[in-house]
Amino acid sequence: MYQKVKVFLLYTIIALMEKAVWDFKSQFENLDKNDRIFDCMVAEFLLSDGRYIPTEERALRDYKVTSLDELATLQRKKFEALPALHKLFTEIEMPLVRILAQMELHGIELDTTLLRSVGEEIEKAIVILDEKIKKEVGFDINLNSSVQVGNFLAEKAGVPLSKTKTGRYATNETEIAKFANQFPIVSDLLNYRELTKLRSTYVESLIDKVDKKNRVHTTYNQVAVSTGRLSSSNPNLQNIPVTSQFGQKIKSCFIAGKDNILLSFDYSQQELRILAHLTEEEKLIDAFNNNRDVHKITASQIFHVDYDAVTKEQRMVGKTINFGIIYGMSSYGLSVGLTIAVDEAQGFIDTFYATYPKIQTYYESYLKQARIDGFVETMLGRRRYVFEYPQQKVIDNSTRRVLMNYPIQGTAADLMKKAMIDIDRDILSKEKDVKLLLQIHDDLVFEVPDPSTSSGQVSAKTKELIGKIKSIMCEVYPLSVPIEVDVKRGKNWGEMEKLV
Repeated sequence: MYQKVKVFLLYTIIALMEKAVWDFKSQFENLDKNDRIFDCMVAEFLLSDGRYIPTEERALRDYKVTSLDELATLQRKKFEALPALHKLFTEIEMPLVRILAQMELHGIELDTTLLRSVGEEIEKAIVILDEKIKKEVGFDINLNSSVQVGNFLAEKAGVPLSKTKTGRYATNETEIAKFANQFPIVSDLLNYRELTKLRSTYVESLIDKVDKKNRVHTTYNQVAVSTGRLSSSNPNLQNIPVTSQFGQKIKSCFIAGKDNILLSFDYSQQELRILAHLTEEEKLIDAFNNNRDVHKITASQIFHVDYDAVTKEQRMVGKTINFGIIYGMSSYGLSVGLTIAVDEAQGFIDTFYATYPKIQTYYESYLKQARIDGFVETMLGRRRYVFEYPQQKVIDNSTRRVLMNYPIQGTAADLMKKAMIDIDRDILSKEKDVKLLLQIHDDLVFEVPDPSTSSGQVSAKTKELIGKIKSIMCEVYPLSVPIEVDVKRGKNWGEMEKLV
């Protein structure tokens, strides 16, 4: 009884100290920086188990209250029964709001002259592709019309497209990409779409969004993805195609200021390391502890060859399977990804689980518990619902894939957020000229002063800074395998060299 009264008094004191707001980040500049804030929007996203993106109107209506103070009181009461989730809210999500707000306000510099030049190159490439495709088609066709493109591919070119519920041929990228190797025109069409998207989404949009200092300010959203991953919008700087030639050229337009460099800190195979930790699979743990290539290990088992005899192509198959398992990929999905028969893909998956039996045992137990609890969790306590409605008892294939990935991607997202907070506390709060510019899921991009770039070497002070940031990221959470971070430097984001 005494303990319950003590907890009640503690929450009452906290409530009196905190100011309840909705979407703290959007009001960051107008609120007192010393205020203790309770963000009802972020709280509701966590408490809803990621079921929906919350709105203030809906939250007030669902809780049957008329003010944010009342809403915050009821949300705090819910958190009392969920200590891990409450800790995630108070120690991760709320401190992160301030960091994201500062990142958005600072922005990243954009070389608009160079971007316009890249835009002209893209425009020329689009014209060439447009003419090539129309010449192959044999008549004038609107390549931006899904109906015209679908009718031609299915009825003239013989591409076996499926149909949508409306009876039209499905022409989305996922659907037609299956046939890119078999039908060259499909490959050309995919390239055309990528180029037009780069032109509109990045070249034209970015030039319109620079401020007077030629800086671009993306917006980070904490309540958009159930795994806790951040999303980026207006403009989206997380989805610039890294494998595309023009995507890299666009990234090269983001630059460091005078006497500054950009530093990238990218977690290496973080999700596979988390999988090893969660499943306690000895072979995977041993591979990471001994700095062995896990993709080569998987490939050696799949193709029944010695580790040292694995080819580059075989390693790529091993990599596809490793990450495919994390994302709950089916034999059909793997067959499409590797352009092989479904039976062969299933054989690869069976061999994978035979090689790493504890991974299969983990997922079987995990999904069984998910059916019982109705939710799944990350290592830090973030939750996701399992069933759409209370009476539902069966986990369908699409939901199964999402659930299998959730504890892996969700934990990676939580640990990255924690690393950002630790770096802000231990470094950024003291080194005012060091700025965190971007977060791209497993990658952090900083701008730091370093006048020695002309020599091709980083300064001693920068080396010390790199060591500190890397140490924080590698020690963010105790896993059963070492956490590794790859570091790159450069004057622009698209052309960065790896530092040993």
